Amino acid sequence: MRRIAILLVLTGTASPSFAQLQERRAPSGCSAIEVTAPALRKQPREPRFSTREILDLDFETRLERKVQDGDHVLHFKVVTPSGFLYQDLAMPFSWDRPGRRGRSAVAPAATANGVPVQALGNPRDGRAPVRQSLHARLPVAGTSITMSSLYGRWTVQAFLDDQTRPCSPPRVFAIQSK
Repeated sequence: MRRIAILLVLTGTASPSFAQLQERRAPSGCSAIEVTAPALRKQPREPRFSTREILDLDFETRLERKVQDGDHVLHFKVVTPSGFLYQDLAMPFSWDRPGRRGRSAVAPAATANGVPVQALGNPRDGRAPVRQSLHARLPVAGTSITMSSLYGRWTVQAFLDDQTRPCSPPRVFAIQSK
């Protein structure tokens, strides 16, 4: 009996879901994630989206100043209504602040694993500040979300680099078929 219990824990069958684990941790480092649909002219007051009206969803979070200069990756972890990790949207970025020496700005066409590197922070040359928020796009139309009717309340949360503690509070949104 003990061997079966160990086997269940090792395979993840008896472990808590990804969403349950992340709800236990207090976030810091990122703002609350905004969920929008780029195809909609007017965004809904509550984040509820119909698959008949949207193709994709956009996630955006603003980083706090405590992020260290250099190259990083922000992970938008998207969790299904049943509590399982659906997708990890890894968004590489470079954070640069004025006064830092010996570092050049990221080239606009730079990529990491085929994903554009987003430049954040303030350039040293005195130009206008670069964005301080990161965004990612989640395809909806034609994916397993619509093909397998994965409708209901979804959750997205941001994680910085390889940290196991989230940097944003969980954001709940709904994907509906109507």
